[in-house]
Amino acid sequence: SGINAEYGHPGVFAAGDVCHIPWSCSENWKQMRLWTQALQQGFYLARTMAAADDDDNSLGPDISFEMFTHSTKLFGFKVILLGRYHEWEGCECYFRITSGVEYIKLVVSNGRVQGAQLIGETDLEEVMENLILNQLDISQLGESILDPNVDIDDYFD
Repeated sequence: SGINAEYGHPGVFAAGDVCHIPWSCSENWKQMRLWTQALQQGFYLARTMAAADDDDNSLGPDISFEMFTHSTKLFGFKVILLGRYHEWEGCECYFRITSGVEYIKLVVSNGRVQGAQLIGETDLEEVMENLILNQLDISQLGESILDPNVDIDDYFD
């Protein structure tokens, strides 16, 4: 069902830090009050406002809210956070660390990638995004999914 984006009063709408997103359309998305999420909320809000006069203004969340994504640079390294990138009880974490070059952490639950931290030029962003969204079972690969001698792009991208 749709979300009423009006902020306390009819005709007053809000997006960004002042808002709490009440839906949970995906376990792999969470609100972190980042400017990129404020932008996504703004686009959603514009569609909500445009549909406000329609009889059926039940706009649900779009693709922007399927998976948490964030990218930045830190100390000259590209940093990509995807999905549920923090470990929790019952999950497994796979790592590939090349000192001064890259840090890769996958969070896996029930044989499926739930989140990733990619630091450096890993070129794994799209592959990990696809694995998280498609929930493909990687249990037969285990930690070898991060073997740098295996081009997982050929299999999962």
